[in-house]
Amino acid sequence: MLASAPNSYGGASNAAVAGTAWRRALIATFATAAIIAIGLYAAFLALSFASLRTDRAVLIDRINTAFADKALDRQASWLQGNTEIGAHQYNDCLILFQAVDDRAPDGLRAISPLSVPVDTDNACATLADFAAGRVSPPTRYYHQYLHAHTTLARLLVPSLGVAGLRGLYKLAITLTLLAGVGYAVSGLMRGRRTAVDAAWLVIFLAFGRWFGLESFGQSLGHGPADLVALVFLLYLQRVSSVQPITPGKAIAASAVFGALTMQFEFLTGGLPLGLSIVVGALPLALSCGPDLLFVVVRSVLAYITAVTVTASVKLMLVSITFGPSVLMDLGHQFLFRTGLSHVAARDTPVGWAEFWNHAWAGLEALTPGMHSFAVGTLAISIMAAAWGYSRLRSAADSGGRLRAVALLGSMIVPPLWMVIFWQHTSEHAWFMDRILVWPIAAGGALFVFSLEANVVAAPSRR
Repeated sequence: MLASAPNSYGGASNAAVAGTAWRRALIATFATAAIIAIGLYAAFLALSFASLRTDRAVLIDRINTAFADKALDRQASWLQGNTEIGAHQYNDCLILFQAVDDRAPDGLRAISPLSVPVDTDNACATLADFAAGRVSPPTRYYHQYLHAHTTLARLLVPSLGVAGLRGLYKLAITLTLLAGVGYAVSGLMRGRRTAVDAAWLVIFLAFGRWFGLESFGQSLGHGPADLVALVFLLYLQRVSSVQPITPGKAIAASAVFGALTMQFEFLTGGLPLGLSIVVGALPLALSCGPDLLFVVVRSVLAYITAVTVTASVKLMLVSITFGPSVLMDLGHQFLFRTGLSHVAARDTPVGWAEFWNHAWAGLEALTPGMHSFAVGTLAISIMAAAWGYSRLRSAADSGGRLRAVALLGSMIVPPLWMVIFWQHTSEHAWFMDRILVWPIAAGGALFVFSLEANVVAAPSRR
């Protein structure tokens, strides 16, 4: 009994020390993410103020030229499958309207730009008439989102034009994808970490083929958000190519990723896709040591904290500047988008039948014009992931099993998001479905990992 007392006391002491270390680490994570989020928000707010000094006459001329050159189509807000000027004309015209409408003080527009009237069905026709001076619709502040897209449009359209800015976005996305594929192939040639490099190759190829970039990569709304996600993936791949990424870099990078994702979020799927990437892809860049789970948890919390703090700062500024009643309106919109309320300014409530019909039809956004290919690939990826996980669960080491669990868990996030925000999905599923690229990418990566584990385990079974 006397001999066991010190051990018991020591065990309790060690547990207390470990608990204290966990709390300190989590506090440091929250603090780091909050500081990064506030810093980036301040930087983008400064850019927003700077963008208001853009020569409006030049911006108007660029927009009128875009309509004349057919870079913008006033007759069609939606051009599904279009690979020239893009599928999502509504958001492009909405962002350009926000960029050009200066009928309010700069201090207010820097926080929330003016937007088309709430009942506008064709934002492109409204933009064309407004830019030509034919109409002057009622002013409306657009408090939802942070509108970094609008800031970039104000800054870049005067020098690049609408077509030029679209081309810049698509070129940046293309080069990022090519870099990811090229580096993965180079890693496979070296043969130092075959499974990890093969997983990165699958991920970048999946985004290249099943993310609908041919129709959305040039969009003023989708392009920046897509680029943020792809650059983060490339960062994880490159920074861990020689040695695993350090916990501090992983946590800080996840916070930066969360803050940037929120800056460019337009409810087009950036938030759930980003969370899936942090959960599933980040472990590929980390060491499979005993702290793997802890680092992944802290990185996920850093991402969520950065998103939350960024949104909270915007809401705080809106409340201070425009009054607290605005928050009530935003709260009603949130309840409506999740189907918990049936009262909204313009949208008609829909049911689950519409949800499934729209979600099913929206799968074509992954591979425009090839709906069956998208459906079949998604089904195959899910089956491959299930087969791969069943192998890794018994054959891999603890680190490999955790990577497998992370990849499998990350596959659930996109469809779960679509179900939670089911009313929003029912209205916008034809592009929201693009986030289902992640189950394809993660399922393929999980399958690749299981092949190596199978090979390693095979001799012991003979």
